[in-house]
Amino acid sequence: MKKNEELFYLIQSLTKSEKRYFKITAQGNDATEYLALFDAIESQKEYNEAKIKEQFKDKAFITQLTTIKNYLKQRILQSLRNYHSKISKNAELTDILRNVEILYHKGQYTICNSELQRAEKKAENFQQDILLFHIQDWKRKVYQAQYPQDFETLRKIIKNQKKTLKSTNEYIDLLLANIDPNQFSLSHKKSISLQNRTLKTLHKYRKQLLAEHPEKAKQTLEDLIKEWEQNPELLKEYFSIYLSINNNLLGFLVLKKQHKEAYVRILLLKQKASIIPTVSASIIKEKLRLYNIELKIHRHLKDLHHTHEVINEIQNFIELHNTLVPNSYWLSFRFQFANIYFLKKDNKKALTWINDILNNQNKKDRQDLITYTYWLNLLVHYELGNNLTLKHLIEIVKKHLKKQKNIDSYEKKLLKFLSKTSEYTANEKRIAFINLKQQLEVNPIPEVILEHIDFKEWIHKNC
Repeated sequence: MKKNEELFYLIQSLTKSEKRYFKITAQGNDATEYLALFDAIESQKEYNEAKIKEQFKDKAFITQLTTIKNYLKQRILQSLRNYHSKISKNAELTDILRNVEILYHKGQYTICNSELQRAEKKAENFQQDILLFHIQDWKRKVYQAQYPQDFETLRKIIKNQKKTLKSTNEYIDLLLANIDPNQFSLSHKKSISLQNRTLKTLHKYRKQLLAEHPEKAKQTLEDLIKEWEQNPELLKEYFSIYLSINNNLLGFLVLKKQHKEAYVRILLLKQKASIIPTVSASIIKEKLRLYNIELKIHRHLKDLHHTHEVINEIQNFIELHNTLVPNSYWLSFRFQFANIYFLKKDNKKALTWINDILNNQNKKDRQDLITYTYWLNLLVHYELGNNLTLKHLIEIVKKHLKKQKNIDSYEKKLLKFLSKTSEYTANEKRIAFINLKQQLEVNPIPEVILEHIDFKEWIHKNC
C-alpha cells in the first residue's frame, strides 16, 4: 500500500453502518468538502488520484489535497473510535484513562479516583496488565497531587506497579520465546495471567513437536483449551486466541490423519463461534483458517456430499466480510472449491471456479496456486473430452512452467500423457493409465504437489 492510498483502503474497509455513522456525525459547516471527497474515493474500485483531481479541479481545496485527505482520515478514525467504543475491554479502559487525564488537569481528583477504581477492577478481571500498569500510574499521580507527603501509601502503589510490570515483562519474553522455541528455556513457575500461560503452553507444545512427542503435544493443547473453557468471560473477550489454539489442534489432527475427531471438533467450535460477534480482522482470519481445515477434511474423508453447503457458507461469510479477507485467502478458497467440484465429478462447476481464478489473476497472486489451477484446468478438460481446447491449454501450461522453473520429470510425463491419450477409446485409456501409474512409481510426484492436486487418486480411479 502506497502512502497516498491509505485513505482509499481505510474507506473501503468501512462497513455500511460505519459509513452511515460517520456521515451522520460529520454534519457541520466544514463537512461539505471532505464528505464530497469521501464519496468520490468510496466510489472508486482502485485508487486514482488523477481522477480525483480532475473531478474537483474547480474546487479550491484541491490545491491542498494531501492536507484535506489527512484531515478526512483523522475524522474517520475519530468516528470509528466513537462507534467502536465498546469493541473490547481494552478500548473501554483506554477511554476511561483518557477521561482520567482530562479530569486530572481539571483538578477533579475525587472523580479521577472513582474512575480509576472502576478501571482497576475491570483490568484485573480481564488480565489487562499493560493497561493496569498505566491505571496504577495515574492512581499514583492523583494520590500524590492530593497527599504529597504520604510516602507509605505511594510506596504501596508503586510496588503494585512493579508487580504488574513483572507480568508484562514475562509476556514480552514469552512472545520472543514463541518466535524460536529452540532458543529459549522458560521458567516452570506458573504464570498468573491466562494469556501468559497460553504463550508458555504454546512454547511447550512446539518443543514437544520438535522432540517428536506428538501425543504429549496433543494433550498439551487439549489441556489449554479446557483451561480457556473454564474461564468463559476471558474466552468471550479474547475469542480469537481461543479460536487460534483450536485451529492449531485441528491442524495437528489433520496432519496425523485423525480427520473424524477433527470434524467433530469443528462442528462444536462453529457453534461457539456463532454467538461471538465477528468484529475483528483477527477473528475473521481464524474463522477462515477453520473453514480451510474443514474443506481439507472433506477432501481427505472423500465425504463430498455436504461440501456444497460448506462452500455456500464460506462464500456468504467472505461476501459479508470482504474488506477484511486478504486476496491470498480468497484465491486459496476458490482453488479449493474448484478442486472439490472436480473430485465430485461436477466438472462444469469446477471449470467456473478455475476460469474465475485464471481470468482474474495478477502478479501479486501466489504463483504456486496459479500453477496448480492450470493443472486442474487440464484435468477437467480431459474429463470433459474437450480435446481441441486441451491441446491448446497444454501449450499454455508448458509456457507457464518454463517461466516459473524447469519442467520436472513427472510434469513432462503428465503433459505427454494428456496430449497423447485424449482421443483414446475407454479401454485404451485404461491401459494408458496403468502404464502412467507404473512410470510415476519410478519417478513419484512430490507429496507437496499431491496435497494440492491428488494426481495419484485421479490415475487410480481411471485404471
